[in-house]
Amino acid sequence: MSEASSSTGLSKDTIRYYEKIGLLHPKIKKAHREYSETDLDIMDAIMKLKQTGFSLNEIKTLLDWSKDADHERQLTKEEIKNLKQIKSLFQNKYRQMLEQEKQIKEIKHVLKRADYKIDYLLEKNKQESVSL
Repeated sequence: MSEASSSTGLSKDTIRYYEKIGLLHPKIKKAHREYSETDLDIMDAIMKLKQTGFSLNEIKTLLDWSKDADHERQLTKEEIKNLKQIKSLFQNKYRQMLEQEKQIKEIKHVLKRADYKIDYLLEKNKQESVSL
C-alpha cells in the first residue's frame, strides 16, 4: 500500500476507504495488497473526477457501469434507465464545468487588468523617482 500511496499522493486511509466502498479491488496475498496498473489508473481517475465535483457515490456508479458494460448485448429496461441517469449526471457535471470555466476566465481577466495597473503604477513611480 505504501507504493500506491506514494505514487498517487493518496493517503493509506483514503485508499483503504476506497477499497471498503468498492472503488478498488486489489489482489491480497498473505495480507499484502497488490495494486495493478489498472488500480493506479482508477485512483488517478477518482482524484480527477473529485476535483471536477463528482461525489464518491457518482464515481462508484460510473466505475461500476463501465466495468460491467457489455456493448454486444441488448440492455434491459432497468439498465437503460440507469444509463440515462448516468448520462444526465454527466450532462449536469459538464454544464457545471462550463460555468466554472467561465468564472475562471472572468477571474483571469480581472487579475490581468490588475497586473497591468500595477505595472503601470510601478513604471510611473520609477520614472518619478529618477526625476527627483
